[in-house]
Formats: sequence, structure tokens, C-alpha cells
Amino acid sequence: MSRRAKALIGFAVVAVLLALAPNLQESLDLPRFYLIFLFTIFFWISQASSWNILTGYSGYFSFGQGAFFGVGVYTVGVLVVKRGMPFIAALPVAGVAAGLTGLLLGLVVFRVRRLTGEIFALTTLAIAFVFAAVARLSPSIDGGTGIFMTGVPIPEFLGEFNTAFYRLTLIIALLTVLVAYLIYESRLGWGLFAIRDDEAVAEGLGVPTFRYKMMALGANALLAGLMGGLWSLQLGFVTVDDVFNIRVPLFVILMSVLGGMQHWMGPVVGAVIITTLTDRLNSAGLADVNQIIIGGMLVVLALAVREGVYVRMRRRWVTTGITFFGVLAVVRLLGINDSVISDFAYSMVATVLVLLLPERFWDPIRRRFNRGPLPTHADESDDLTKADV
Repeated sequence: MSRRAKALIGFAVVAVLLALAPNLQESLDLPRFYLIFLFTIFFWISQASSWNILTGYSGYFSFGQGAFFGVGVYTVGVLVVKRGMPFIAALPVAGVAAGLTGLLLGLVVFRVRRLTGEIFALTTLAIAFVFAAVARLSPSIDGGTGIFMTGVPIPEFLGEFNTAFYRLTLIIALLTVLVAYLIYESRLGWGLFAIRDDEAVAEGLGVPTFRYKMMALGANALLAGLMGGLWSLQLGFVTVDDVFNIRVPLFVILMSVLGGMQHWMGPVVGAVIITTLTDRLNSAGLADVNQIIIGGMLVVLALAVREGVYVRMRRRWVTTGITFFGVLAVVRLLGINDSVISDFAYSMVATVLVLLLPERFWDPIRRRFNRGPLPTHADESDDLTKADV
């Protein structure tokens, strides 16, 4: 069986298990907070993974995620509330609208050779401010009054609101991760990584750089807008300040850098870690300082684990597994917390701290237990290529 076939089977198994979570929550009479926590993770997985399709793979650093997310939110808001379109029909339109926005942006920025690096990043950042101004000034979109999304009907076959919302966010998150994986394993993925390494050389070798960049940007925008359209229901009251702000771009950057931008699983791992820690810090009454704590953690990890947490997890999978499940078992046995999420957070933090230890730390342990030849420290090179991961 090929590696791709195994991966697709893995996706199917994970999808089925996660789809059963609402049934498990009802049968065990667990608080609905667990579903809310999970669909928040799905939201950030989708946003971070879609952003990474462009920036992580091609190297074009984008701040446009907030704009694509906002286009999706307002497309659903306008179509459902002001035009009377059914929500399920408006949702794919939101993805298409955001995707077209990304393609129109790409037609401009990718045709102008000077728009690279920080100029490209600033251009994508400016788009969100332009859209915010248009939405605020246009009565047909927002007009400065906002849009109430409360009471929007969802098809009954999906269940009550939290269950339906959980299933829809799960579908979009799985779709986004699947697209990121398929691109990573395809000729398009190799072409994007070649563009990231050296676009001029890639073009000289016959890589259709413009087309590949447009495809990556279009996929990024479409998936971000699709999840944005769904998230409009969670917002309840859509306003320009809540939608077109810097929070979404900054968090997806944080998650992708933490998890690892050069692998499709990196943003998934980063999103799970950041969302869990943010939730626990907020629960502990540290909402005012949680971004300072998480930002400081990012600085440390960016310096110590520049390739991302996921790559180091793969290299040290035995250590990762022993640390995570060992700490989880100890915390559960001692009854330190009354929340599974808190136990999970403790285990993740302990695992990340262990992964921070350099390879040379493990050399005496390998010598003691005769675990074979020691790896060279050059194996920890931070400048990983796609083949390395």
C-alpha cells in the first residue's frame, strides 16, 4: 500500500472518530464546552493550514488571511440576513467570493516583480484595511451598524446548534488539511517549494511560477473564506472591527511558525497547542497576559526549534510519546485538575519543553543503553528541505 493511500485511510479514520464526538458527549453527559473547545480548534486548524499553503510552501509571506476571512464572513452575512438566502447555500458562495478575491489580488501582485518580500506582505495587509473601509461605508454591506447573525436557521438533520456547528467546522477543517496534504505531495507542492528556495532558478528549470502561485493563493483564500462564512454564526453580531482586524493573521502566523511551516502537519500541531494554551490561560484568569505568555513562548521556540515542533516530534517520536502520555497519566492519577483539557495542556507543555532539549543532551543516554551509532549534530540543521520532512 502506498504512503498516500495510508494517509487517506488515516484521514478517513480520524474523520469518523471526530464525527462521533457529539454522540459521545451526549452519551456521557459531558458539558457542551468540550464541543465548543473542539470546534474552536477546528477553526484555527483550517485558518492556519490554508495560510500555510501559500506562505509555508511558496515563501510568500502574507497578511491577507484577515481579508479572506472577512470576505467570507460578510458574504454570508449579507446573503443570509439582507438577501434571504439559506445559510447552507450562502456558505459555498462565501468560499468562492474569497477565492476570487485572492485570485484578483494575485493577478496584481504576482505580475509586478517588485512586489516580493516585505512589500508583498504589506500589500496583503493593506487589503484588509481597504475592505474594512468599504464595508463600513457601504450600507448594503455593513454601513457601520453591523449584521445580526443570531437565529439563522441551520438544517435540522445536522442537529442542534452546537452539534451542527461542530460537524460543519470539522468538515471544513478536514477539507483544508486534506487539500494541504495533497498539494504537499503533488507536483504543485514541489513547485511551490522550489519557488520558496529560489524563484528565479525554479522558473529557469521550467516551473510555471505564476500559475503555481495563483493556485496556492486561490486555495488559501477560498478555504479561509469558507471557514469565515461559517464562523459568522459563532460571531453572532458581525462588525468591521471584529472581522477585519489583525488577530486572525497574527494567530495563524504564530501557529504555523510554532508547528512548522515546511510540513502540512505543522500548522495543525501549532493550532492545537496555541488554542489549548489560550483557553487554559483564559480560564485561569490570565486573559490579559495570555498573548504575552504565548508570544514569549514563540520567541523561545523560534530560536530553539526553528524547524517547528512537528519536525522535532517526528525525529523524537519515542521521547514525545513517553513524555506526553507519561505526564498525562501522572496528572490524571494525582487528580491535579478537574478538566481533561487542563491535563492535556500540562502534557503538551511538558512535551514541548522536552523537545527543546538539544540532541547532544541525549547522547549520554544512548551511550548508556547502547542505542546504536550517535547521530551527528549536523542532523539538527534548521535549514530543512522538503525531503528532510
